[in-house]
Amino acid sequence: MPVSIDIVPLSDSLELFGESDLSSAFSLAGHVSVSISSPSSMFQRRQSTTRVLLQSLSITFEGQSEVLTPDIGYAPLRLCSITRELVNSEPVHLSNEGHEDSHKSCSWNVTFDIPVPGWLPTTSTYGDQGAAEAGTRYALYAVATFIYLEDGSSSILSSFCSPFRRRTHNINAPRRPIILTRFAEIPSGLSASSSTSVFPMALFLVDAQPGQDGTETDAKAIPAEVLKNIQVVASIPNAVTMDETSFPFLLRLRGNELDDSQRERLRITDFSIDVEQFETYRSTISRESVARFLVPPTSQQPPSVPLRSAHPVHTLYDIGLLTTQNPSRSSSTRSFSLLDPSNSGKYVISGDGRVFLYAPVGDAARSPSENWYVLEASVPLAREPHELDWAGPRTRHISEDSPLFTVHHMMHIALQCAYEYPDGEVVCERLHFSLPMRHVRVPTPIASSATDFSQTLENAMEHQKSAPYGQSLPAYSQLFHSNGERKIDYSIPLPLYEPS
Repeated sequence: MPVSIDIVPLSDSLELFGESDLSSAFSLAGHVSVSISSPSSMFQRRQSTTRVLLQSLSITFEGQSEVLTPDIGYAPLRLCSITRELVNSEPVHLSNEGHEDSHKSCSWNVTFDIPVPGWLPTTSTYGDQGAAEAGTRYALYAVATFIYLEDGSSSILSSFCSPFRRRTHNINAPRRPIILTRFAEIPSGLSASSSTSVFPMALFLVDAQPGQDGTETDAKAIPAEVLKNIQVVASIPNAVTMDETSFPFLLRLRGNELDDSQRERLRITDFSIDVEQFETYRSTISRESVARFLVPPTSQQPPSVPLRSAHPVHTLYDIGLLTTQNPSRSSSTRSFSLLDPSNSGKYVISGDGRVFLYAPVGDAARSPSENWYVLEASVPLAREPHELDWAGPRTRHISEDSPLFTVHHMMHIALQCAYEYPDGEVVCERLHFSLPMRHVRVPTPIASSATDFSQTLENAMEHQKSAPYGQSLPAYSQLFHSNGERKIDYSIPLPLYEPS
């Protein structure tokens, strides 16, 4: 065809920074290339001039989310649809006059800049992996409307084709996929001392709850006042990056309200750790979720307005060849451990386990308030999915909340306590508690090596020096607060005072 269009974004990947935010937006820029060439003809020795009147050129950024599971079936959702008209005033006359015999087309580049909402979930694949491409996807679409203009030729062919050429024509550009990736903001003031994790450690004052050990048949338990007086403080990183294969865990124990007899009888023999990923798949979203995520209204959702690039399985559901196994259900969940399969998650405490006894310091006994028994461990995470189930590989995802798919992470800890009664009977109980976790992505130079963090920071600085301007430009949320005030970098010292 003499006229063609193509979408050329500055990058096929759009990087979002910070938390999901309804008030923020990111720029997706590029240009639409409109090309004109002369049609070949056996009746004319010289190629004819192609003239067109470009009436409209629009580009659309559209996002969609699709869930496909055995029990809730197939569920599509349009996340966003943003259209920009690039021919804003009068129609534009385009011609390849003077270049009719050239092997190259005449091209015009029309620039665009689309604000992408900051709340959008990242590009991801999830659900039944037996049918690929289910998940969250984004793409650019462009369409041009034009008419052919007469070139003054009196050939038989041009006269014959004149009625056809004067009609309005629509031509679509090839679909251009766009990958959305969200990066967490790296805390300012990082130093080489943070050698075990990219993010700083967070403290949790834990309310551990007892649970009877299943191996014990006797109903006798550790006295409640003993367990109540065990203070537990846990510490894990604020976030764990997707490139980290392990993260540090610290546990501090203290029993300053226990009497001497209780400290002697109470032992902590071991503790176990598990990191769990919870996934929730939904076939419908509530009215509150529509307002929360700002998705298009029902009138712009399938089946009223089909998705531009729907999963092939949607046709089978539309004609009834596939049906939902449980129509009454609107959600489905699965959970699995992210620990490395070679690691049991159990850590045995050395010694006799009497961690609440206070050793003397010099000639004076240490105060109970100063005695914290510290347990430290490095928790390994699985590098690759190691199991397959109804929703496909058990793949580690970032912590994210989207209209049809939600992922959150929890860390479960259990302390094995043993208590010896005066009659010699030993009773075992476990203290359980859970900590919320956040799994995030960070830019590659930061995430490349959490084991040698000083080298990582040097690599990141070199990357920032050598990166092109468009890639190193920081996001708005990195420079300004939501109210428009500029953020202060406290790691940069104030200049020294110099008297006038």
